[in-house]
Amino acid sequence: MTAKPQTGFFPELLRNQQYSGTISTLVYNWPIFAGALVFSVAAFVSSAFLAAAPWHLLFIIAGVGALLMMVSIVVASFFVYDFGRQREYDRLIELANLGEANVVIDVTCGKLRGTQGLLSRFDRGHYFVLDIYDPKKMPDAALRRARAMMPKLKTDRRIYRRSAKVDGLPIPHNWADVVYCSFSLHELYDADDRQKIFDEFARILKPDGKLLVAEHSRDVLNFIAFGPGAFSFFPVTTWHNHMAEAGFVVKHHERWRGLAHLWVAEKQSK
Repeated sequence: MTAKPQTGFFPELLRNQQYSGTISTLVYNWPIFAGALVFSVAAFVSSAFLAAAPWHLLFIIAGVGALLMMVSIVVASFFVYDFGRQREYDRLIELANLGEANVVIDVTCGKLRGTQGLLSRFDRGHYFVLDIYDPKKMPDAALRRARAMMPKLKTDRRIYRRSAKVDGLPIPHNWADVVYCSFSLHELYDADDRQKIFDEFARILKPDGKLLVAEHSRDVLNFIAFGPGAFSFFPVTTWHNHMAEAGFVVKHHERWRGLAHLWVAEKQSK
């Protein structure tokens, strides 16, 4: 993987496993929170100088709205990623029954929260972390900050890290037991790139191998929770269509805490 973590306050803060999702949301998106806070303060100050209706009320509403958006994003992040004892990767492990898995392929664009979570539960076999980050195709500033600030992944001799392309994962045909993707695939904005990587998943998985996916969706609940940030997500049908076109059969799909979706799909035997 090409990104090198920084040393200092933020990486240490991000090592907090109990609140990793919430802290990541705050740290990686700090300009958004800072901007919303400045906007709120400016709106409240402006309202104090505009006694005439309706401007006084409108500025107050705007300031309160910005604050509520910040609170909503933090609360939603905590609820999806950090609430309770079970995380989304625990649920996927439970659904997929990974007791016999020997080769796990973890496909990420640099966000390692899900990787660290699954690794802590998978202490055998071979674990490949494939980094598909492409700065030209993934321009999100929050993703760049995530890659720069993420604490170094603890490795041992069974863990391998490699750079990869969506149309050529460096893994042999029919070799992997499990492919795992945690909140990274929505960074692929181009539909052709998304389909290419699902086709690659089908190529590298053994017959009856399992694909585990956790993703948000572009829907009303996510717009309420994350505001305009929900535009970076894709509808649920997008993921179903990519899986079906690549030859996967969805064995289980569920909504995770109202705001995310979990899939367990299998490669069809030929």
